Amino acid sequence: MANYLSRLTADMKTAMKAGDKPRLEVIRMLISELKRKAIDAQVDDLPDDEEAAVLQKAVKTRQDTVAQANAAGRTEVAAKEQQEIEVIQSYLPQQMSADEVAAKVREVAAEIGFTGGKDMGRFMKEWMSRYKGLADGKLVQEALKSLG
Repeated sequence: MANYLSRLTADMKTAMKAGDKPRLEVIRMLISELKRKAIDAQVDDLPDDEEAAVLQKAVKTRQDTVAQANAAGRTEVAAKEQQEIEVIQSYLPQQMSADEVAAKVREVAAEIGFTGGKDMGRFMKEWMSRYKGLADGKLVQEALKSLG
């Protein structure tokens, strides 16, 4: 339990000693978000999968900001957000590539006998039980659409 939080806390101390202000800022923000989520859930420690979900949401939020900043020509904002994404992703498991996602989607779809939209719920339940947090949902949806 609290695997990410304990690792972030240790890394915060290291970043403070090293004087790495940009990394320290991101780590403090992540610790704050994890603690807030635990308070909202009224628990002392979040399960690891919920902690990972908080970190993944932080990445997605920053990816949206990068896209908006690039569209508005604000490259300095996009660069800062991209650096934050890299720090956050260093704590998350390695994400599958598009090719890996497509192969795994075909494999799971074949196993459950996926035939189309009506099987979407069954497919997603099986997918999440195996690969939750390891692939971008958009990639999974695209691979699934290409099947049927």
